[in-house]
Amino acid sequence: MRKEVANIVLDFSVRTATTYTPQFMGLPEGAWVKEGGFETAGEGIVIGFIDTGIDPNHPSFSDKDINSQHSYPTPKHFSGVCEVTPDFPSGSCNKKLVGARHFVQSAITRGTFNSSEDYASPFDGDGHGTHTASIAAGNHGVPVIVSNHSFGNASGIAPRAHISVYKALYKSFGGFAADVVAAIDQLKME
Repeated sequence: MRKEVANIVLDFSVRTATTYTPQFMGLPEGAWVKEGGFETAGEGIVIGFIDTGIDPNHPSFSDKDINSQHSYPTPKHFSGVCEVTPDFPSGSCNKKLVGARHFVQSAITRGTFNSSEDYASPFDGDGHGTHTASIAAGNHGVPVIVSNHSFGNASGIAPRAHISVYKALYKSFGGFAADVVAAIDQLKME
């Protein structure tokens, strides 16, 4: 072997296994148990996501968790806002999804934003933000069904955490640093 080569590993097949992430990470036997189980993992924490938005109708973000005896408390240390738009109506936020805003001023100024392709709201236009938020803080035991086929139940890593979304990325063009920085600045203030 040449000195420039540190290691050689045979290729192997892999597959997606989103519903098994907690098991892969050892959460059911490890961290969740030490922190009181999935019923309290993430309790009292608000996770801020800067991404493509969120679909508030996804069951991972319901504040009526059928798998828990505890209702979601309103976070005492968070002052986020739930922005209301035609695509993100009043009631989109709840005690789980505690904040949602969108940032697009730079894209509008540049003439890049296209309202017929992208939502001028916190609503997720391509699913990336929804997926990311559900991995980190989605409810525990949510059935995953695609095209009438069950893929088991999924859980976020911190299923009792609250979520606040700061949309600065869009399906058709991505985003601009000025909008991302505006989202970061807003997140820091809340």
